[in-house]
Amino acid sequence: MFIKIGDFEIYEYDKNNPAQRHLKYVLNNNADFLKYVTKKIEERLNEGKILQGGGLLIDGSYLVKYKDEFVGYIRLENLRWNGTLDIEWAVSPEFQNQKLGTKIVRTLSEYIFKNYQQVIKIRGIIDKSNYRSKALAKSVGFEEEKKDENYIYVTKSR
Repeated sequence: MFIKIGDFEIYEYDKNNPAQRHLKYVLNNNADFLKYVTKKIEERLNEGKILQGGGLLIDGSYLVKYKDEFVGYIRLENLRWNGTLDIEWAVSPEFQNQKLGTKIVRTLSEYIFKNYQQVIKIRGIIDKSNYRSKALAKSVGFEEEKKDENYIYVTKSR
């Protein structure tokens, strides 16, 4: 099942879909993805469900399709009592340097603020050495909130 968000289609993971399996394989074998995002992609993709009426499940991971190609991954998680929602994103190496990450994060942020009234702030946690994600976050309106020895925490508010 999928929903349309802007120029993108957001899909639940279907292990029987060869194009989705290919993207999962590419991400699962990409050192940057594993370093910056998650080592539990199979488990996380199995959590993502499209809700009746077309919403995305918080604590779910999804694959992103653009112009008939599966190009990336998104995850929504940890909606806190103060209205902060964490997001993760990744674009397959074969589709990087095309501004797709920027479009995905911008579109997803707009979608979240429009459809989830309980979300006041979106937070991304970026590895300090991931310069591309830092630049991407800044370009779509995220601001640095804090940093520790390993990560930079960026947020975007309503």
